[in-house]
Amino acid sequence: MKKQPIAATFLIGALMMGLSACGQSNSAQTPQSNSTVSPANSAQSSSPSAPDQTQKADRAQKREAVRKQVLAVLTQEQAQQFQTKVQSGEKMRQALREVNLTAEQKAKIQDILKAAYPRQQGSQKS
Repeated sequence: MKKQPIAATFLIGALMMGLSACGQSNSAQTPQSNSTVSPANSAQSSSPSAPDQTQKADRAQKREAVRKQVLAVLTQEQAQQFQTKVQSGEKMRQALREVNLTAEQKAKIQDILKAAYPRQQGSQKS
């Protein structure tokens, strides 16, 4: 009866030795792979700032163009309300919801937003 626990213990010990040996060989390779990845990561971390700035500028220009198109649809009073809300930090869509729009204005503004942001319109409906 004692042979079975000894055999099981030996088997478990052998498996653990094999796992630890595998772990050692992987850990020896890991620093090498990290050292090759680190320069790539540091090069990538410095370059995204330039595209990010360009993307931010492009989005700001697009927002401004959309805002001008929306203002063209609004009456003078609605435009003032809208401008006040946006300047106080409210998002454009929220500000539009709070301005009393006619059905015709809503349709025109919806078309403007769909043309400017086609992917975002589809994801909001889902």
